[in-house]
Amino acid sequence: MAQQSQPLKILAIGSPLSALETLVAKITAINAKHGPFDACVIIGDLFAEGSDGSEVAGLNFPVPTYFTVGKYALPEDVISKIEKTGGEVANNLVFLGKSTVLTTAQGLKIACVGGSYNEELFESKGESYAPLITRESVDSIINHPLFSQSKETDSFASARNSASALPPGFQGVDLLLFSSPPPHLSTLSPSFPTSGVTLETSAAPLEEVVKKTRPRYLLWGDGEGFWEREPWGWTGASGKEERWTRAVKLGALGGEPPAGGKKARWFYAFTLPPQTNSSPLPARPANATPNPFVMPSSTSGPSSGKKRAALDDQNFLFSGQSAKKGRTENGAPPDSYVCKICAQPGHWIQDCPQKSGRDTKDNSKPPPGYVCKICQSPDHFIRECPVKDEQPRGPKPPPQGYVCRACGLENAHYIRECPVVVEREEEKSKRKELGPAECWFCLSNPKVTKHLIVAIGSETYVTLPKGQLIPTSAKHIAQGGSKPLVPGGGHVLIIPIAHHPTLLSIPAEDAMSIISELEGFKSSLRACYASYGAVPVTFEVGRLAGRGGHAHVQIVPVPKELAEKVEESFKLAGEKQGIDWEPEPERALARVGPTGNYFKVELPDGKKMVHLLKGNFDLQFGRIVIGSLLGLQHRIDWKECSQSEAEDKDDAQKFKKAFAPFHS
Repeated sequence: MAQQSQPLKILAIGSPLSALETLVAKITAINAKHGPFDACVIIGDLFAEGSDGSEVAGLNFPVPTYFTVGKYALPEDVISKIEKTGGEVANNLVFLGKSTVLTTAQGLKIACVGGSYNEELFESKGESYAPLITRESVDSIINHPLFSQSKETDSFASARNSASALPPGFQGVDLLLFSSPPPHLSTLSPSFPTSGVTLETSAAPLEEVVKKTRPRYLLWGDGEGFWEREPWGWTGASGKEERWTRAVKLGALGGEPPAGGKKARWFYAFTLPPQTNSSPLPARPANATPNPFVMPSSTSGPSSGKKRAALDDQNFLFSGQSAKKGRTENGAPPDSYVCKICAQPGHWIQDCPQKSGRDTKDNSKPPPGYVCKICQSPDHFIRECPVKDEQPRGPKPPPQGYVCRACGLENAHYIRECPVVVEREEEKSKRKELGPAECWFCLSNPKVTKHLIVAIGSETYVTLPKGQLIPTSAKHIAQGGSKPLVPGGGHVLIIPIAHHPTLLSIPAEDAMSIISELEGFKSSLRACYASYGAVPVTFEVGRLAGRGGHAHVQIVPVPKELAEKVEESFKLAGEKQGIDWEPEPERALARVGPTGNYFKVELPDGKKMVHLLKGNFDLQFGRIVIGSLLGLQHRIDWKECSQSEAEDKDDAQKFKKAFAPFHS
């Protein structure tokens, strides 16, 4: 099987719908300007519904171009030509098949499953060219020798064990072409709610195809609109994410633009780096999300009561206790296991034939090149140095000219040993850490205002805040403002049930289910607000210390006509307070990670703004900005906006009733 050794330039084009002369002209123009391309793939339908296939006659494609079945049936004359030629419909135009895996001479691996999904017909015996996804077409990919884990597949096993086999991070296909999308593409995607794309025609069986093939690019073209999803990773034998998938939905080349709108982007060009034994694994993309396909199929919305299942279809490096979970029925390791000592599959690390040589190694003497730091001798480790007890105790003095930045003394001590710093750290350690029993947001705290809660999921809950920014009572509206657009006001908090100080500090094993449910609630709130002519502004103050140190995001509805003014408002307010915004928000958050403090805003169009907290920061900054935008400066202090419990309950009931149709 050919392996990719050079960068490959790929062009993807959305459904031409029989506009084939236009298609050839477009490919020729794009190839001249941005090429040369090594391959072109058609995403969706090459032919329009009812076409006789005559459009293909006499065409000459400038780039090898591949297509599969879309949602419309292929013309009979085209099918006849495919059967006569083995797939070539015109010069350089090749039919892949409805469900197949193809490796080109350059090593490009293309997999496809064409057709639409009908649950009632999924188990039927589909014809080779029928535009229908069946179990047979899905199984033909899942059971393909390229992805088979069976030891009985000799050719696959020998390929894996050969010295020329690719690293585990490169195992999978390069391109995966669908006519219908898998449903979980929207899960954990910050950009999906504002993409304008729907997954109404999604096909659940294709999720297994994605997990099996682990494509570098997943491309589909069903329906209107263009959307480029954030990448997600696949865990390899190293236990780290070694392979990344990017999903792109293309508009139709031959389609009409929506009424009053512009035509969706219909082509996408990209380069695939080479994959050889010496190629480095790709770096983690700055905007990567957790993998949406290692979550349980029940995680489709914020109300799912089931906990996420263990990660499946991943190649983990088993050792110790975790290895026992991966044993096969005969006690042998799974096919994905690779011994840490000899780097070969087929046996556990404790059974490695090279292990005995390691166990008998003399570890009592230092390795070559080792020198004791005390006496400079190569004959012993520092812990065994005969003169170590003669060395003076205590901290080493700083070098000449060193000035402690805490107390200003010169040549006295390092800053970490400064009495001022030591005293400060001791005071900090004496402070009582805020526990769940005292936390404002932990449901275990009896003082939590449960009458404000409007929805509870398995991982998070939604509540109105005390003293919400939006005035709802007649007396508060009379003080300034107008009748709320959303019943009950609509200013809410989404709060994880488990106690974590910030969203970024949630452990990886819990983050996926929590963030998934949180994003589901955000999506439902967006739809709810939209029905009342409003859009959401979301912000989070991520601090690891202080009262209220429980992760939560605030979401405030603003009139949709003010949506474009939100970003400018935050920028102007930030300038006045000396707040600087990160040029690459996601990269900045990844940099500070679970130990960082930050302020994050999500604008109505999904764009993010991030400020990394330094020194003093007004915790009411988000409320100040939105309050000023809405003309509610007098409601910045939540304590001034408090209501009676009866008024709070009335707001909660009104909003709960308005929100109910948008989440289940």
